[in-house]
Formats: sequence, structure tokens, C-alpha cells
Amino acid sequence: GRCPGRSPRRRSCRRARRRPPRSTGRRRRHPRSPGPRCRWCRVVAADVSPAMLATLRDRAAEAGLTSLECAHAGFLSYHHEGPPADAVHTRHALHQLPDFWKALALDRLAALLRPGGVLRLRDLIYDFEPHEAESVFTAWLAGAANRDPAAGYTADDYAEHIRTEHSTYRWLLEPMLTRAGFDIVDTAFEGRLFGTYTCVRR
Repeated sequence: GRCPGRSPRRRSCRRARRRPPRSTGRRRRHPRSPGPRCRWCRVVAADVSPAMLATLRDRAAEAGLTSLECAHAGFLSYHHEGPPADAVHTRHALHQLPDFWKALALDRLAALLRPGGVLRLRDLIYDFEPHEAESVFTAWLAGAANRDPAAGYTADDYAEHIRTEHSTYRWLLEPMLTRAGFDIVDTAFEGRLFGTYTCVRR
């Protein structure tokens, strides 16, 4: 499925090993998290779609990226080999799993990260109470009512996401992250629908 409001190609779940950073920088961060300007020595991009992986391989080749590994797998089927990862990035993919499987997926992500490893999660997440759903969704669909499909997602696309995908409430997702072994160190939401989390594995 697609995540309305964002490019459908951005569904891969990426795991990486890094080289030590050249500089510690000045930005505040969790004491065990990777510093800024990390040089990644191994990056694994996993996706359940062969077409997505083919596109990614082509773009990596065009950019001269030689350290990228592609895995035809998802949250529940990827098997990590080698040392624990320093970081995982997932963008607009977790909503494809019902909540039961989300919890298992997050537990699996925590298992492949080293202590202090970072999870960066971006998805369509509902930041409102159930009784507010009608007003939030009405405003969301109205904002795309007259959009040309060639210019982006339409109201029909948004409605399809609500009907068929498994976006969850913020107040359900955050306990899943905590139970999986993550500390949530930063959170940002857009329009009560799109959330970004930076988490550190305990």
C-alpha cells in the first residue's frame, strides 16, 4: 500500500553500521547515540517489493554508492547477519502492519540494534482522540479534494488509506516502542497525522 502525502518509493527499512564520527559536534544527543557526521561503512536496505529494490539499486549505482546491500525482506522476515546495527531508519512502512504485528516488528528492530543504537521512524500516525477522527479526516480530505492526481495524492487516496491501511494512534504506538526497549528522545508531528520519532535502544 501507499502512504498518502508522501512518495510511495520511500518504504524501505534501512539498517546501518557506521565508522567512528570525525567530530562529536555540539548538538545535544542521547549519551550513547551515534554522533553527527557519521561515516556509514555498511548500509542494508530492506523492502518487500522487488520493484522498489530495483529502483533503489539503480539510483545507488548512479550515485556511485558501493556499500549498499539490498535485502528482499520486511519487518517480520529480515534476518540480520553480522554485528548489531548502529541505526535503523524506517519511513512510511510500519502502517502496513496491524498493531499486533507492529509490536513484534518493533521488538525485532530492537533485537538487531546494539544498546544505544538509534531508531528513526517516520509514518502516518494519528495524533488525536477517537472522537476527533471525523473532524481531522474531514479537514485532511478537504485539503486534497481538488488535487490533480498527477500533482500528488488525492482525497480518494487518503480515504483508501483510512479504509485499508493500519495507521495507529500515537498513544498506542508509543507504549509499543517503550515495551520493545526504546527510549523516545525526540518526537515531531505534522497536522496531527504524520509523526517522526527518534528513539534509542536501552
